[in-house]
Amino acid sequence: MTTAKSTETGERQLPSQEEIARWVEAGEDLPTLAALFDQLPLARYDILVAQIRKEELLPQHWQVISERTIPDESIFEELPEIRRLRSRYAEDGLAERRLGALEVAWRELAGKQPSLWTTPDLLAALRRIIDRQRQVDFHDLLSAVRDVWRDQKLPRGRDQLDMLWACLAFVRQKTKK
Repeated sequence: MTTAKSTETGERQLPSQEEIARWVEAGEDLPTLAALFDQLPLARYDILVAQIRKEELLPQHWQVISERTIPDESIFEELPEIRRLRSRYAEDGLAERRLGALEVAWRELAGKQPSLWTTPDLLAALRRIIDRQRQVDFHDLLSAVRDVWRDQKLPRGRDQLDMLWACLAFVRQKTKK
């Protein structure tokens, strides 16, 4: 996992609500976004998700994918949204980091196609990543998912971005420096 940047007093630098909004709307880079999930204990993550559900920011009917079959990695590379992201990210290093993070989440969701993910799916993947202490840069993962949803032509992508925005803003509000 990445290490969240700290101030001289040892506090984590967290994104503001306005920065989160620009990250969602304009696609700006926001490395401090990782601080919301970096080094977050699983119990605290579960409490945050329970609060998100209580606030009804997520649909009440969502369920975590229980299938644990690990898909063949060659399938990931052939997905249309992965090919689109590769062409979107001009810098090879950026593409490798973001697609690498997305692939970890894809595996945690048993190969569910990222363009079909919902915000609850993403939260389930984040939980598994935190639980298994996978080495993932949360900024790269969240940015890759944001870009998958931004590339969708149907309103579904916009709906998922709005839901993610609400969830991230809520997590930021509940997270202390």
